[in-house]
Amino acid sequence: MSLLSAFTNARSSLATVSAQTALVSRNIANADNSGATRKYANQISNGLGGVKITSISQSENQALFRSMTAANGSLAASKAMSDALNSIRAVIGDVDSTNTPAATLTALKSALADFAVSPEDAQTARAAVDAAKDVVNSLNSATTAIQNARKDADTQLSAAADDMNKLLKQFQSLNDRVVSGTALGTDVTDAIDQRDQIVTKLSGYVGINTQMRTGNDMVLTTDSGITLFETTPRSVEFSAQPAYDATVTGNAFKIDGVSVGASSTMPIGSGSVFGLLKLRDETAITFQGQLDAIATNLVDAFSEASGPGLFSAGTAPGSAGSLDVTAAFDADPTLVRDGSAGQYNTTGSSGFSDRINSLISAMTTQRSFNPALGSGGQSSLIGYAGSSISWLENARATTASDIDYQSTLLTGTQDALSNKTGINLDEEMTHLLDLERSYQASSKIVATIGQMLDTLLNVS
Repeated sequence: MSLLSAFTNARSSLATVSAQTALVSRNIANADNSGATRKYANQISNGLGGVKITSISQSENQALFRSMTAANGSLAASKAMSDALNSIRAVIGDVDSTNTPAATLTALKSALADFAVSPEDAQTARAAVDAAKDVVNSLNSATTAIQNARKDADTQLSAAADDMNKLLKQFQSLNDRVVSGTALGTDVTDAIDQRDQIVTKLSGYVGINTQMRTGNDMVLTTDSGITLFETTPRSVEFSAQPAYDATVTGNAFKIDGVSVGASSTMPIGSGSVFGLLKLRDETAITFQGQLDAIATNLVDAFSEASGPGLFSAGTAPGSAGSLDVTAAFDADPTLVRDGSAGQYNTTGSSGFSDRINSLISAMTTQRSFNPALGSGGQSSLIGYAGSSISWLENARATTASDIDYQSTLLTGTQDALSNKTGINLDEEMTHLLDLERSYQASSKIVATIGQMLDTLLNVS
């Protein structure tokens, strides 16, 4: 090998080491960035022993990345559902609370029992009507909490649609940069990292599937197959309702013109949008149906053939929200004992308690409920109200369990992905030391060649 060839090879080695050192420094600078992947240089040697860097690549593992985004979507769905259920439960209370429909119905039954023992006592009569008001307040408040949760879900869906449209525009810019950079042979690894971070954020809204095409071009679809991005971003549309009550139906959430709700032909299966739609259109409506069933049966249990009963309510859906104590009974609590037209106490005796006892019996009599609402088909009023609260608590417990599981799964996949593609400072520092030795060796060769050339020049 001639001195010129040796010098050329040593110089190419210095240039390569310098470029690799810059790459290692870049990795070290991004060590705290969870979205950054490890970058490394691809180099080749020529026939004369020289080396050069042909391209910059990054560590990747598509299988783990897909698992991570899937877990992220499932966790976001469970959190959206859990937050809404917790907001409802904060108003209603848990199974031990005295404010639940079941607890207030039990208190009403107890107040009626006291009234039956002392039917002539005006105070026990008033206590019975006050207990009835507590039942009304409980069902009214629960209905308000449910409809507020639906409205909150609508607000969050609107914000999700806006943010998804922004993210898809950012994704387009990054994807265009990656595709054009790949065609030109430039380093696009940072742009790919940023693009993957956008995919991760999107997976928090809807389940995401990714497909790679020639030239590092990425296509995004929902987990149900609706296109989110293919060359250009697809539109995400949603219009929130201005207000909610039990009669209001929420608007569809659309991606590329296709509804993604549970009743649509291509429903998504994860992401916060999935959780919010399920809460708004299924879970909340089911629970509202249970409360309406309690209210409707309560009105029936206290009804009178010849006049209004203790309770009145509108028609379902929403009868629990319109439930009220009839004004005449509030003004004269003894009507609970005598009837609205005195028809249950024709003797005029204040010791007559048959009507009160019949009301107690009506509260404990087995009734038929819609089993599709999830709280059983045959039960007493109090029993059904208790089953309804248990249903809510079970829904909360299920989402809490899902959150624990999905959090663990997400953490595990994130750690595994980081181990495979992330930046390890110890490895980078070791690599930096190796590069330093290579740089010193190449520098020594250059210096030696310089000395040899000087010697040859001095000889001549």
